[in-house]
Formats: sequence, structure tokens, C-alpha cells
Amino acid sequence: MPGTESLLDYADDLTEARLHILERRGRFQEYLYLAEAEGQTEAYVTMLVRLGRVEEAISYGRQYLATPEEALTLAKALYENGEYKQSLQIAEHGLSLEGRKASLAKWLRDQAWSMGEKTRALTAAEVAFRDEINLENYQRVAEIAGERWPERRTGLLDHARQTKSTYPKGQIDVFLHEGLIDDAITALDPYASHTLVEQVVDAALQLQSQLDWVIQACRKQAEYIMDRGKAELYSSAANWLAKARKAYHMLRREAEWQTYLDELLNQHGRKYKLVPMLKALGR
Repeated sequence: MPGTESLLDYADDLTEARLHILERRGRFQEYLYLAEAEGQTEAYVTMLVRLGRVEEAISYGRQYLATPEEALTLAKALYENGEYKQSLQIAEHGLSLEGRKASLAKWLRDQAWSMGEKTRALTAAEVAFRDEINLENYQRVAEIAGERWPERRTGLLDHARQTKSTYPKGQIDVFLHEGLIDDAITALDPYASHTLVEQVVDAALQLQSQLDWVIQACRKQAEYIMDRGKAELYSSAANWLAKARKAYHMLRREAEWQTYLDELLNQHGRKYKLVPMLKALGR
């Protein structure tokens, strides 16, 4: 027998199909009865707006909207119907509901900003960043905050530092944008992807910061490839080692680099595809 979830999905699909039929036939009151009875809140309030029953839609929405996504649907419907202020109010209400808020917050941020509602736009921009940490959301807060940016910046950076993620690209993009190499390194998970590690390594080299960490990170990436004999990735290993060599040179530790390179040549001397790449790094 199909599971409960499958039956519920089927029931929802059936309800949506019936709603489409009623809408095409212009049987709007029956549409509303069915949508309300089946808990199709988004469909219900959207149709109320389309029928010009705006106050009813807003009142019902405030009482029964359950998620930010549902609030976004109503807010968009109101906005498209020319009810601009009411749309912002419903969007603000949606930010108080449980669930992911980024999509709603970004919509409210952009619409409020375009309408000159700077305070609303700034609040929504901060919510968007806190729910979805990335450089674009961060820069939008900076743009909207204007002279108030320094105080806002501190709070957002603290939030980024405290938020843990298995793929912290958003945090790292923000930290590197601000030149905060230490924070970017801290944000890296011990098992972070090589792409994220390389992003931080390149930034650190450019700023000539945390070069000892750069050396260790690059050696770890290169040694993982070489020790496992991943011949198809030897060029990548050489690339990591070239970055390590650059850090050694910046620290004026050329002799230490050469000693390390000699150890690698001795250890991997039988790997004929790798050896020429290693020797080239001694030049």
C-alpha cells in the first residue's frame, strides 16, 4: 500500500486539479469553498485578492498564514494588485512566522527599498542575511544602511562567525571581502572542499597573511593526492605545492622548502608522472 505521505501528495494534486477546473469555469465562490476546506491557504487568499476582496484576504492571511512562503505568495498578489503598502505589511507579518525567511526577506527588502521605505528595507535586508549568509545579501545591507553601516557590519560579522555550516562558502566570501583571513580560516571545516581551501589560500597569499597556515594547508592537499598515487591529479598536487613554495619564499624560508621538496622526491621517486612536476618546482 502507498505510504501516508504519498496519499497526501495525491490528495493535494487532486485538489489543485479541481481548483484549476473551477477557476477556468469562473466558479470562483466554489473555488474559495474548496480551497478553504482543503487548507489551501495560498490559493484561497490569492483568489480573494484577484476578486478584489483585499481586506478579507489580509485579515484571513494574518490569522491563517503558517509559513514565510505563504506570506510571500499573498504579499506578491497584493503588490501585483496595486496594494503596495498592504503587501509590505503582510510581508513583515510573514517574517514573524516559523520557517526559512530568506526569499520573503529579500522580496520585502527590494520592494521596500524601491518605495523609499528605508527602515523596512534595512530590517528585511538584515533578516535575509541572517537566514542566508552570502556576500550579495551582506553588500545589500551595506548599501541600504548607508551611514549606519559600521554598527550593522559588526553585528552581521558576529552572526557569520557564530553560524556553523558544513559548506561555509557564504561566510568565507564575506570574510575575504572584508580581508578577515583569520575568520575565513576558522570558518573552514576540517573536511572542507579543496575549492574552499584554495579560495582562502589564494586570498592569504595575496594579503601575505597566515603564511604558515597556507603552507600546512597546501601540503595537506598535495600529500593527500601523492600518497594515494592519484596520477590523474598530480598536476593539481603540483599546483598546491607551487602555492606552498610561494609562501615559503615570502617567509624567506627557501632552504626549508628545498629540504621538503627533496624529501618528496625521495619518497615518490618511482612515480614517473609526478617526478618531473616536482623537479620543476625546485627551479
